[in-house]
Amino acid sequence: MNLVEKMDFIQSRLLLVDESLINELFEILRKEEVLKTKLIKRAHQSENDIKAGKVFSRTEIEGKTNHAIR
Repeated sequence: MNLVEKMDFIQSRLLLVDESLINELFEILRKEEVLKTKLIKRAHQSENDIKAGKVFSRTEIEGKTNHAIR
């Protein structure tokens, strides 16, 4: 089955399902896109921080983590 046939098959099935199911699927896909956008933004910021030398040593991170837990 090629891509067009698969898309036609899915579309024909979507016409038969309850609207609540479509709404649920829509929300899941929308949340995935929002998460993907946030993760990409964080990755770019991390890369910029590394290039700028804004990094912590393992000891510093462990110290900050241990201090925050107490």
